[in-house]
Amino acid sequence: MQNFFTRHFLVIAFIFLGTSSFAQNSILVNLGSATCSQPNAPVFSLISNPLSASPSVLTLCDLSNQLPDFFNSFIAYNPKDNKLYIDDIRSGDSSKVWVLDIGLPGNISCPSAIPLTPTYTYKYVPNNFEFDNNGNLWSFHDYNDTTGLCTMDNFDVTNGNVLFTKTLQFPLSNLPTTLTSGDVAILPNGRMFVVFGDDPSQLYEVLNYNGSVGDATAVYIATMPQNTFGIAYINGLLEITGTDEVSSCYYYIYDISNNTLSAQTNFQNGQSPIDNTSISPAIGSTKQLINTTLIDNNTADLTYEVYVRNMGNVMLNNINATDNLGTAFGAANVSNVSVSFEARGNDAGLTLNSSYNGTTDTSLLAPGQNLPNQILNNTNYFFKLQIKCRVSNLFYDLTYYNSAIGTATISNGSDMVNVSDSSNNGTSDDVDPNNNGNAGDPGENVPTPFYIPHSTSPVHFINVNATLINNSAIVNWTVATPTINADKFEVEYSTDGKNWNAIKQVNILSADQGNYQFTQENIPSGNIYYRIKEVDNNAVYMYSRVVLLNNKKGNSYVIFPNPANNYIEITAPYSITGNSSLELFDAIGRKLIENTINNSTAELNTSQLPNGNYMLRIKNNDAIITQKVLIIH
Repeated sequence: MQNFFTRHFLVIAFIFLGTSSFAQNSILVNLGSATCSQPNAPVFSLISNPLSASPSVLTLCDLSNQLPDFFNSFIAYNPKDNKLYIDDIRSGDSSKVWVLDIGLPGNISCPSAIPLTPTYTYKYVPNNFEFDNNGNLWSFHDYNDTTGLCTMDNFDVTNGNVLFTKTLQFPLSNLPTTLTSGDVAILPNGRMFVVFGDDPSQLYEVLNYNGSVGDATAVYIATMPQNTFGIAYINGLLEITGTDEVSSCYYYIYDISNNTLSAQTNFQNGQSPIDNTSISPAIGSTKQLINTTLIDNNTADLTYEVYVRNMGNVMLNNINATDNLGTAFGAANVSNVSVSFEARGNDAGLTLNSSYNGTTDTSLLAPGQNLPNQILNNTNYFFKLQIKCRVSNLFYDLTYYNSAIGTATISNGSDMVNVSDSSNNGTSDDVDPNNNGNAGDPGENVPTPFYIPHSTSPVHFINVNATLINNSAIVNWTVATPTINADKFEVEYSTDGKNWNAIKQVNILSADQGNYQFTQENIPSGNIYYRIKEVDNNAVYMYSRVVLLNNKKGNSYVIFPNPANNYIEITAPYSITGNSSLELFDAIGRKLIENTINNSTAELNTSQLPNGNYMLRIKNNDAIITQKVLIIH
C-alpha cells in the first residue's frame, strides 16, 4: 500500500498567513523621566509597541509632586486588580505606596489626580518588588555578597506584613555585587527573571521562589555590557534598561527561548528608565481534529476541538475566535455545522454565537465578552469547544488545512491594543511549546490538517504524537472510523530516523475504535523517533507520519564538578517532573545541607565543608538516587 500520509506532493488547500496584530502585545511601563537627563522630573509612562521602530506613548503621568526625583522608587503592575503601584523608599526606614488606577481594561489614562498622600505607609522597606499573576508581591533583602544568600519575601502591600519567606542562593561563580541596584520581572506563566548589581549588572532566572519546599536558586544567564536598573517582559522577550543619568539611556533585549542578548539600543522616545514593569495582553489558541467518520469516498463528518486561553496578565476585552471552514473546504461543501462547549470548558460563562455556520458567519462567540487572566487556581481564563461539521466533494490525497484564530483587545478607542493568535495544531499543552509566554513565535501557529487517502486505504491517520513523562514515552494515535479490512498496528521506534525496530503490536478489535495508546518505559537519552505501521488483513501495510521525542538527559542527574571545591551544581533530567529534594551527608551519615531542585538546576554551597567524601541523595517522587561526592579545596 502507498504511504499516503508521508507523500511529498500533498497539496496544501489552506494556510493561515497571519494578521496585523500579535499573540502578545505588551505595553512597557516606565518609571523615570520624560527626557534622558532629568532625574529630578519623575514621571511614569505607558509605551505601546515598545520594540517596534515607532513606539508610541499612550500616557505620560507627572510624579513631581509626589517624588523629588526618580531614585529609590519602584513601579509594579498588579494583574489581580489591574492597577499600578509606586513605592518610594528614599527615607530608608519606611515605604510610601501609591495605588494608581489607569483605567484597565478599559480606556488607558493617567489618574485624574494623584494624591500627595500615599495610599499606604509602613515600616517594611523592600528592595525592588514585582507582582506575580496571582497578585503576590515579591521583594529581596539581607544579601550576603560572600555566601551569595539573601532573603525573598512575599509581603502584603497594604500593610507591609511578611506573608512568606524564602532563602535565595545565587551561584557562587557569578555573585551579584549588590541587590540595591536592579529590578525584577515575573512572566504571566510564573517564571521570574532579575537583573542585579553594578559594574557589572548580571541577569539571572530565579527558580522555586514560590515552592513550599526548599530554597530558591538563581541561575546565572548573562553579564550586561553596561549597568542596568530596569527589566520588563515584552512579547516573549526581556527588555533590560539602563541610564548613566546624564546623557545615555538605553536597553538590551534578552531572547528567552534562544538565550541571546541583543546589542544596545536607545531607550524608547528619548525617556530615561530607572524601573520598569509591563502590561501584557496575550492570547493563545490550539486546534485539533479529534474525530473523523467517513460517510463515503468523498464525504466525512469531522469534529474539531478549539482551545483559546488568556496567556497574559490583564483581562481581555472583546474575546472571540473565528474558524472559517469554507476557506478550507469550499463554502458549498460545508454543512451540518454545530458548536458546543466541552465539559469544564466554559467556566468564564461565555455565550456562543448562535449564527455561526463556518462560512458566511465565522465568529464562534457572541460579541462584547471578556476573558479574565489566570489568578490562583481559577479555571475561567480559557474556553474549549467542539465544532462538528460535514464536508463533501473531497479529493483523495489532498490535504485541507484549517486554523482557528483567537482575538481580543484591551482599552478602547485610539489607544486600543489588539492581540490575535492563529491556532497551533494539537492539544492545549501545545499552545506555547517553548514556554516563553508568547504563543505566536515561529513554529507555534501550525494549521490543522485533514485528508482522505485513496479509497483502497482502510485507515486514515488523523494524528500521531509522543509525550515524555518520567522517562517513559507515551505514544498516542488517532484514526478515522470505521476502519475497513484493517488487522493491526505496529509501533516502531528509531534512534536515528533511519533504522527502525518494532516494539509493540496492537490488534484492531473494533472498526469503530479511533484512539490508541502505547507506553515505552525507560527510554534512552537523545532523539527518539516513532511511527505507526498499519497492516491490512491481506498483509498490505502503510505508515503514519514520523514524530520526534527529545529525551535530553535520559534519567540521569548531572552532578558537576566532582571532585568539588566551593559548590556542587545539580541539573535535573529533562524527563523529571515536579520538585526533587537534595540532601548532602558526611561520611558518618550526618545531614549537612538540604535544598530543592525544580525541573532545572540547583547549587549546593560546599565552601565551608572540610575535604573528604560525602554522599549526595536525590529524591523525586518515590525514586532515590545516591552519588558519592569528593570535596577538595
